[in-house]
Amino acid sequence: MVIRFKCSTWSRWFYSYLLASIVLNIPQDILSTFQLVRISTGIMLLIVLSSIVLTYMMVLMYRARYRIPVHKIGLRSRFKRYSYFEIMLNPAGGMPFMYVMSFLSLPTYIFLLLQTLFPQTSVFSDISAQYGVGKPLWIYSYIAMIFLFSIAFAFVNLSGDQISDQMKKSGEYIYGVYPGEETSRFINRLVLRFSIIGGTFNVLMAGTPMLFVLSDEKLLRITMIPGLFMMFGGMIFTIKDEMKALRLNETYKPLI
Repeated sequence: MVIRFKCSTWSRWFYSYLLASIVLNIPQDILSTFQLVRISTGIMLLIVLSSIVLTYMMVLMYRARYRIPVHKIGLRSRFKRYSYFEIMLNPAGGMPFMYVMSFLSLPTYIFLLLQTLFPQTSVFSDISAQYGVGKPLWIYSYIAMIFLFSIAFAFVNLSGDQISDQMKKSGEYIYGVYPGEETSRFINRLVLRFSIIGGTFNVLMAGTPMLFVLSDEKLLRITMIPGLFMMFGGMIFTIKDEMKALRLNETYKPLI
């Protein structure tokens, strides 16, 4: 295998804290929204069915892999079917949802700073008011950033340059592709293709529900649950893969 997972004590504690926070906040958000907004039984059933479909699609996206056969020098023919490089159908995983809220708050602070520096100009205060949480400009920025972050973090998780260098050092190459720069470009093209697929999926699953906030801002907390849920799922599968890699490493015994 080309990809190797690393897991530290700090990362496990960090993921555990985030998981606990998400699990505790989701029921509270649902109850708070139901207290503010009257939701009919039919709408509640639709929400439940949509949640089931979202969960099923999320599991499919996070577990789907595109496998590329890799040849390793000195590898016997009967082990070749176990030698491959795989790319997730959604390479960014749940990382876009971890950072999108932080980056969305940056323009607000910038507008407040400009308003302080230029108090006579009312343009910055007007833009800041339109960019408030739940406003149309904020919602559209949220959807656009989810898509852009899905592409950006895909290349953070899978860098063609690093993978090609690692393959070259370990004597591995992809069939029909020259090692080095051509392998790097080949991998980056695949990552870009799948990141667009993953970004479109993230926008449909987590961005589309945000459009309901345009009709009623009280629905903001419940419409953000799909994004939190996808971040939750991404962390669950990441921890599962890391624990699997750790258990696999422990199976190797020293020769001496």
